[in-house]
Formats: sequence, structure tokens, C-alpha cells
Amino acid sequence: MSREPMNRRRLLGLLAAGLGGSLALPVRRAAALGEPPVGIARVAIPDLPDPRPGSLADLLREVERNSSVAPDPEARSVEPASALLFEQPFAAITGDRWFEPLPDEAISNLRLYLREGGFLFVDDASGIDDSDFDAAVRRDLARILPGTRLGPVGRDHAIYRSFFLLRGVSGRILVRRHLEGMWLGDITPVLYSRNDLCGAWWQSPGGEYALDVVPGGRRQRTEAIKLGINLVLFALTGNYKRDVVHVDTLLERMRRQGGYAE
Repeated sequence: MSREPMNRRRLLGLLAAGLGGSLALPVRRAAALGEPPVGIARVAIPDLPDPRPGSLADLLREVERNSSVAPDPEARSVEPASALLFEQPFAAITGDRWFEPLPDEAISNLRLYLREGGFLFVDDASGIDDSDFDAAVRRDLARILPGTRLGPVGRDHAIYRSFFLLRGVSGRILVRRHLEGMWLGDITPVLYSRNDLCGAWWQSPGGEYALDVVPGGRRQRTEAIKLGINLVLFALTGNYKRDVVHVDTLLERMRRQGGYAE
């Protein structure tokens, strides 16, 4: 049965309200029960610099341009053990190198975030199939959601139709032809790209794209932007659009508005 839109957002808002006394959440948490601007919390891991600084904010601008979602213009760095993580339905870990194991407190906080409706996107920007970043990510994801494993995401998954109807994955490069995910029942709270998606979104201060996209150039970049927008909408809606009946209507609207649904 379909879930109402913004389900993840409301779940996190309720969690924040219920735990506000012990976690000392800021006043802003109350807005999570309504329709606040949607943002992205980049999980700030020590010794793991952002390889594509500003790319998540670039994605939020694409969301604003192509949908009715009102995004927060900034993607803020949040410590993995911080209660501030619960202010947003979308968290991201991006990197291109090894990092030390996260502390137990951070692991517990991320576990609670995911189990109570949060969504985590992981992006490997290394361009290497067997990367050090990948090894570190798999190590800590196994600690965050013990008993579950990363596995390939099929083409029938809601991520390919949460806004745009997509045929597959994309990115700045194509290391893997599929996303990977972790499941809690029929919910996928973690999605993992090996294809440097952030690199395809990343823009220079002048507004030009910072990196070339290979091998597919402009068309591949467009598909990467579409997938990024789908990620944000998926974070807000969960899997409820798996059987969505209004995809054609959305796509037709986007064509009329001159968006990416060409």
C-alpha cells in the first residue's frame, strides 16, 4: 500500500521531537513536522575530506530547478554522532580514500537514524573498482546495520522511478553498472554508488562543470543529474513509488517545463 509523500521527513521529525530533551536538538527541529526546506547532511568523517566540495549543494539546485521540492541551498557537514543528523532525511558519505573505523557512538547514531526513517547515500569518487574507500565503507556499514549486507539493486527498484523514469545508473565514470543497497524489510535506507555521481554534479564557482564525464559526455551527465534528483525524492518518499501510477504525468510535466525528461 502506498505511503504518503514526505514519510521519511515526518518520521525523523517525530523522532527529533520525542528525543529532543536528551539530544538537545535545536528549535529548528519543530519545522521537520511541516514542510521545511529539504537539505543534505554530509557526514563529516575525520581524515576524509570532501573530494567534490559543493557538489551536494549543486544537486540541490538541480532539485529546485526541476521539481516542486523546496531545498535548503546549502549541504551542511554534520558529525556522525551528532543529533543534528536528524534534521535532514538525506545524509551522504562521500570520499576517495581509506578512513579509520568510526567510533561506536557514531555507529549507534547512524544506526538509529536509518532505522527511524533516515536515508544514507554513499558515493565512491576514487574511480577504482577495488578502492580503499570501498573497503572502509563496507566495514562500517556492516557495523551500522549488522545482519544486513550490501547487494545489487535491481532495475525494478523505486530509485529508478522516484521522479524520473530511468533505465540504469550513471556517474562521472562507470565503475559499476548497478547501485548497491542495504535493506530493512522492504525499505532501502542505504544506497551506494561506485561511479562518482557527485563528480558529475560538481560545478566550478563560475557555474561550469568542474570535471569531464566519460565515456558518455553530456548525455551521461544528464542521466547522472536525473539519478541525483531521484535520490533526493527517494529520501523523502521511500519505496512507496515502486508501483507509482503518475510517472507519465510527471514526465510530461517536465517536458513542458523544459526539464531533463526528454
